[in-house]
Amino acid sequence: MPSPSSRNKSRLGLLKKIGPGILMAGAAIGVSHIVQSTRAGATYGIGLVWLVLAVNLLKYPFFEAGHRYTLATGETLLHGYRRLGPAFLYAFLALNTFTAIISIAGTTFVTAILTPKIPGLESLNPSQVSAVLLLLIFLIVSLGQYRWLSRIIKLMMTVLFVATIAAFLRSVGSDNQTAADFVPPEFWAAASLPFLIALMGWMPAPIELSVWQSLWIKAAEEENKERTSHSEGSVDFHVGYVMTTLLATIFVALGAWVMYGSGESYASSSTGFTQQFVSLYTSKLGAWTAPIIAAAAFTTLLSTTITVVDAYPRSLAATIRLVIPSLPGSERKAHIVAILVCSLAGWLIIAFSAQNLTTLIDLITTAAFLTAPVFAYLNLRLVLSQHLPAEYRPGLLYKALSWTGFAYLVGFSLLFLWQRFFS
Repeated sequence: MPSPSSRNKSRLGLLKKIGPGILMAGAAIGVSHIVQSTRAGATYGIGLVWLVLAVNLLKYPFFEAGHRYTLATGETLLHGYRRLGPAFLYAFLALNTFTAIISIAGTTFVTAILTPKIPGLESLNPSQVSAVLLLLIFLIVSLGQYRWLSRIIKLMMTVLFVATIAAFLRSVGSDNQTAADFVPPEFWAAASLPFLIALMGWMPAPIELSVWQSLWIKAAEEENKERTSHSEGSVDFHVGYVMTTLLATIFVALGAWVMYGSGESYASSSTGFTQQFVSLYTSKLGAWTAPIIAAAAFTTLLSTTITVVDAYPRSLAATIRLVIPSLPGSERKAHIVAILVCSLAGWLIIAFSAQNLTTLIDLITTAAFLTAPVFAYLNLRLVLSQHLPAEYRPGLLYKALSWTGFAYLVGFSLLFLWQRFFS
């Protein structure tokens, strides 16, 4: 029987290695939860929780692939794509460049909206605040390392997580005063499909985030100077994934219990959005919590934006180095250049297109959903291939869930495109 001291060391070792999964949660718990999940609850009510849970289940295998492949082989998903053939790596590079730019635009813009009125910045509009944030994040990411990124994300998420759970517990069973002329919208109707696609696009996150996980695992192993075992990595992944799923359902519930049926629609303006989001908490916890909630929401979204600005260019730099091994300079320099290029392109989208919050977010998350089948197929092909050791290949249930999830992504994408262009 292990001694108490050995058990304590084992627990400490596991806690030390819980990082990539939390970073995944930090990247996921942002726009998809704070904006899209609360809008879903406010518009369609608590009944939409089942859809959020179903999407998280159907996308699960494609995110889990990032941990599974790297823990089993010691190399990232990008190396796996290269083993499948150059076409797979080129496909990832092309689509990831597109999603990197629009994702940086979306997360930065929402963070800018929730940025506190700091002296010297109060007169700036959201696009100008976005420029300041991107410059600040560039400095943080270019000077920081995995260790500090992991610690910042863990700290930033804690406050909002605790506040969200508290608001949820205070809200359980409560109902709004339903407006006399309120007519419940039908989410099975064709008119609801565009929003449902947008909701599912970043629920719980873009699928290409699985590549970030594999890169973070390698960074964590270098930081800890030892390999992460399959069991340790599995715990890490599932802690993060369960956290993102739980909070997504809670945000749907808060939106439903505070706004659904009240006759009040979710605001598209930056000021209206901020006030409505904070009211989700203050209506249950009291007005005194407003500054705390606003700060927690801002820091959580800032953590998401830091993660997105770091991880998308990091995956692009790593991919380019694999595509062009003879490229001069270090991967670190390529990472910095990629951050600059993607951040500038993202800011241009904000500056020239960000007139309406919900329209911009719906556009970005819809694009993420339509590209999801490609990223899902890359991961599915890889974990079912001979490049993954036989003992780590998925079983029958995992395969069934994977193909079901892939069919769901393809089916809804085709349905959306048909409605958009042919009906």
